Amino acid sequence: MFNHLINLWRYWQNRCLLRHADETLWHQYRQLITEGWDQSACHAYLLTAQVTADLTELFQSVHVVGSDPYINLLKVSRQTPAAKLNLMLNRHLQTTIDEYGFLQLNESNYQLAEMLSPQSAFFPYLRDLVVAAYPTPMGLKIDALGRQMHLFRCYLDRQVINFIRHYRHDAMPANASDYDRLLQYCQDHEIDLDYQTGANFHNRYHDDFDYPHNMKVQLMRDSMASQLNDARMIEFIVDIDSGRFVSEWNVYRQLADGRIDANPAHYSLAELKEVANTESFNYGIPYGVYHVPAGYRGSHRRLDVEQPRDSDIRRQSKQYWVYPYDYDQGGPFAEIVAAGDDADVTAWRGVPAKERPQVYGDFVNFLKAHPGNNPGMRLFLIKQVRSF
Repeated sequence: MFNHLINLWRYWQNRCLLRHADETLWHQYRQLITEGWDQSACHAYLLTAQVTADLTELFQSVHVVGSDPYINLLKVSRQTPAAKLNLMLNRHLQTTIDEYGFLQLNESNYQLAEMLSPQSAFFPYLRDLVVAAYPTPMGLKIDALGRQMHLFRCYLDRQVINFIRHYRHDAMPANASDYDRLLQYCQDHEIDLDYQTGANFHNRYHDDFDYPHNMKVQLMRDSMASQLNDARMIEFIVDIDSGRFVSEWNVYRQLADGRIDANPAHYSLAELKEVANTESFNYGIPYGVYHVPAGYRGSHRRLDVEQPRDSDIRRQSKQYWVYPYDYDQGGPFAEIVAAGDDADVTAWRGVPAKERPQVYGDFVNFLKAHPGNNPGMRLFLIKQVRSF
């Protein structure tokens, strides 16, 4: 009832704003209503239009999901968090789940932003919508929209990967690796990285495990914010040697109609390994070694760990490429990049390929003999008085 009264009040306010508007603004207003925006969102648009020189540009920006104008309308809308998520995925992006369980973005008046800065306000606001819409232990498994949100996270990964790969800086060579660009971006924007979240789910193997080839890097490292918290949402899986991002988006192919070819049979085992080891946007906040505010506690498990059914290509890739258990659970895996951060990367890159199985085996034995804190590869080599 209250929302109905607010919408009625906004309707009359909007009529007043439109009284002397030209035909362009009238047309835009009517279209926004038909696209599912409520009167509060339309009111915000009309107020912005009063001080905007180019109405066409503003209207186009609103139709880019992830843009500042789109976020602003979503924020002021009086719809529930679940209704806002439904508006974005089903009314605006026209998403559907195809025969292979892959979420497809279909042709629509709205487009998902091709790339977004990791610091975009879109990400923490979307996180809060998901946390508010799915508060129960069932998490995203409770309904069809929840499964769509789970499958949608890969597109959020693509946005930030595209952004970092296009990042430029005068101090950076043209052939800089993905990891080099990430480090430069974080340095330029004073962002701390978290290297201490487990990467065994991103070092999958078949038959024999030798040593970790990939590391996980998350940002932002820590935040005390009780809302719009941006801690450890975004993650990158990095090939330690090459600095290249390991991602499903390295291998997915786009069909003539713009959809993603999600048929697992169309990809090689090597390509499926990238799919299995790919990054994954976090709606919840992982614990790791850093702070999780009260309102987000348990969110990572219910929203990211306990997942709805995955796409066929993800499921099949993980059936062949299995993850190694941690060394303290009877498995062969230990984080070689840990508390030493980027210094561990440099240290491991300095170990000759032929020496790595032995060095890694010694490292695992060292950790077993000294349970507790993992010092990382750099300090281990110093303790062992080993240099290469």
